[in-house]
Amino acid sequence: MMNQDEKELLLLKYAEVNHRLNMANEQLEQANKKLKEYEEKALKAENASRMKSLFLANMSHEIRTPLNAIEGFANIIALTDSAEERMNYMEIIESNSRRLLDLLNEILDLSRAESGEIVIKKYPTDLNQLMSSIKQLFKFRCPDTVALTTFKPESVISMVTDENRITQVLSNLISNALKHTAKGTINFGYNLKNENTEIEFFVSDTGSGIDPKFIDHIFETYASKDAEQNKGYGLGLALCRIIVEKMEGHIEVKSELDKGSTFTFTLPFHGTIGGMSVSRRDFASTQNSLRVSSKSEQYEKRIILVAEDEESNFQLVQTVLKKRHHYVVIRAHNGIEAVTLNEEEKPDLILMDIRMPDMNGLDATRIIKEVSHETPVVAVSAYAFQENIREAKAAGCDDFLAKPFRPEDLLMIVEKYVGR
Repeated sequence: MMNQDEKELLLLKYAEVNHRLNMANEQLEQANKKLKEYEEKALKAENASRMKSLFLANMSHEIRTPLNAIEGFANIIALTDSAEERMNYMEIIESNSRRLLDLLNEILDLSRAESGEIVIKKYPTDLNQLMSSIKQLFKFRCPDTVALTTFKPESVISMVTDENRITQVLSNLISNALKHTAKGTINFGYNLKNENTEIEFFVSDTGSGIDPKFIDHIFETYASKDAEQNKGYGLGLALCRIIVEKMEGHIEVKSELDKGSTFTFTLPFHGTIGGMSVSRRDFASTQNSLRVSSKSEQYEKRIILVAEDEESNFQLVQTVLKKRHHYVVIRAHNGIEAVTLNEEEKPDLILMDIRMPDMNGLDATRIIKEVSHETPVVAVSAYAFQENIREAKAAGCDDFLAKPFRPEDLLMIVEKYVGR
């Protein structure tokens, strides 16, 4: 038999072995946990790499497709004598140019949004008027087989929000609806919700719908193009999600294959309904003052100084703006002329090209802002990366318009600063 000392020694050894066994189990558990984390990270990295590869493949396809049409029909135009055929080819070129421009703008906007540089500027906005303006933007883009309808309450609803960002989101959603609706109806508008504490905007179509396997990923940055289905939903959806979340809202979609889709985004509501706290006249006055235009000046002709050395670029701006009879367009060929004309003519708005001879647009803007700090200056440039936008803002530019631009984009930014 073991004596007492031997028993105690045996118990101590047992306790020591048991302790080491517990430690080994804990270490094994931690090792398994870390191994699982590494596996999950590796899987995420693999998925991210696959999605980025898919994204790049889609972008290559999306860019090359309109470029092919533009280059091809530009060559064919020179070979045809038929005015009717030339007109048809020009329409094809214009359509593909717009498609390419939209894609490039989406890439730039998405890059800006992902880097956290998206800015929300809020001011009172008449939502019913906004819905009408958006419908007007798409008036000539809808085929005869698609009816574009708008739903809006009868009451005048003013919301303190970023009008341009809401326009951007709704325009992206309507553009996507047009891609997937060959015939039928696209309806958009808004509703008050939750005892008027929220506003829900929506775009609904009767188009082809979305595959259930893809719908959960449709707002993801690198999954917003579904190459396997070859149905481009666009980078715009990822951008829409970022903008809506930046505005403290949320976006979602419901869809059924071959029956259509409904995109909705909900934002907190701050504003007035039916002019109960701000009359219609007061709202218009507030809106005009925020756009650097007083009520007494509303119907006077506005002077717009265009600083642009390229003749064709100036002609484009002049052609777009001369359709609005309340704008007077004057031109500077370089930065020095821009500074001089600003002092002589006192323009209501300056559209400033960046790369010009003698004095560039940034130096001209710095001088102009020293003597006319309230005069809005919009940089207009083909250099549209984040670095270029930051340089323009640092020089004193109030806004930035990237070349090439659509006529409606130019009008929108002009009206933003000099009133409707």
